[in-house]
Amino acid sequence: MEKNSGQKKIRDYRDLIVWQRAHGLAKAVIKTCSKFPNTEEARIIKKQLLRSSTAIPGNIAEGYGGNKGKVFQNSLTIERREATETDYWLFLSFELGYIEGAIHLAIEKGYQEVRAMLSSFISRLEKSL
Repeated sequence: MEKNSGQKKIRDYRDLIVWQRAHGLAKAVIKTCSKFPNTEEARIIKKQLLRSSTAIPGNIAEGYGGNKGKVFQNSLTIERREATETDYWLFLSFELGYIEGAIHLAIEKGYQEVRAMLSSFISRLEKSL
């Protein structure tokens, strides 16, 4: 299992650094989406962005809670794809002027880190199976 920087034993999903990072990013996305304009197009994009960003920490928690081995690894693979989808919705929101450049870059960098963390976690699980 993934250990945090202090090599503390992992008791539940909240101890996973990748979950902590994804959870923080989901909160940042929720805050950012609250500033979207009140148009039909913005509501559609906002709904997709909120769904994909919150699915990542939610499904990491779900996967960790009951699945081990290959099933958990598959769950993490799905979450890596969700992180990529979230990145797309963020990019579209930025291009449409819904998100400021600095905020977009900070959140985008966070999702790049989450994807890298998920890839590393998946690789380590593959080696242990």
